[in-house]
Amino acid sequence: MPDTIGSRIRQARKKADLTQRELSERAFISESYLTLIELDKRNPSTDVVTKLAEILNISADHLLFGDVPKNELTLFSEWKQLMNGRSADEIEGAQKIVRCFFESLDKTKASD
Repeated sequence: MPDTIGSRIRQARKKADLTQRELSERAFISESYLTLIELDKRNPSTDVVTKLAEILNISADHLLFGDVPKNELTLFSEWKQLMNGRSADEIEGAQKIVRCFFESLDKTKASD
């Protein structure tokens, strides 16, 4: 099965144990429109994707793009959140731990 927005919506709907009728009613769209979306015959608007994602308890990003590898900006944002409210000493300690981890990993790779 191809990885498309329609197939991701269908998979999430089935995982949530909802029929097309139930999901369409909750999203305030017609069942026939949802069917066309799931068959990739129609592209849903941003509002519809957002509403479906909310109902299906899944991110709109996942519905739109599937599993996307994290980019550097996302990783930087996560690191920034982890360091928020930490002292300078705590941040420096975390950097040392990460640096040691990667140095050890590099040594292991070099010896293989």
